[in-house]
Amino acid sequence: MRRFFAILFLIFNLSSISFTQTQIGVKTGLNIANLSFSNNPYDSKLGFTGGAFFKYQFSEMFALQSEIYYTMKGATDKFEFLVDTTYNTNTVDLTISYNYLEVPVLVKLMIPIQDSYIKPTISAGPFIGLNLTSKVKRITNGESEESDVNDVSLVEFGLQFGGGIGFMVGRNELGLDFRYIFSPISIIDDGPDIKNNVINFNLYFGFSLQ
Repeated sequence: MRRFFAILFLIFNLSSISFTQTQIGVKTGLNIANLSFSNNPYDSKLGFTGGAFFKYQFSEMFALQSEIYYTMKGATDKFEFLVDTTYNTNTVDLTISYNYLEVPVLVKLMIPIQDSYIKPTISAGPFIGLNLTSKVKRITNGESEESDVNDVSLVEFGLQFGGGIGFMVGRNELGLDFRYIFSPISIIDDGPDIKNNVINFNLYFGFSLQ
């Protein structure tokens, strides 16, 4: 019985090695970011994301993909406050910007279809983010003021899941993907329970290493 399982294990590994495909690529995209905060709902903020990835496909249906990229998160808000007893008000436009260096590790499921030049995928996995800058910008009656936010955690942990579709260009791949990215843990140290939420769209190009 041990020999039987040893032979199966050897066959599996040999087939995986014979199938192995690797890619290195670049990606850029758009974030629709927001912050979950029960006592004060915010509006979405648009942001840039861009970086590089490495994909290791070890079977016809599964691959691992690691990435590193710069990503802009945060939210916006707008509110009014009274300035005197005659009920005159000032309007404040608030922009909260949290920028990260993010590293996810994704498991990708390749959905098999007849046309081998089209590659739809589903992906999911954890990520770790390093906070680079945290700022809040206030615009009141046309006057702008920006300051640092000092209570944001240096490291963020979270999850990503989504899907995409790739198109083979020779041995390389051009594609689009979308993801929902969220942190189940507050990003504020010793403060209110605030979490990042991002809907992310990307354009990518992968270069085959074979």
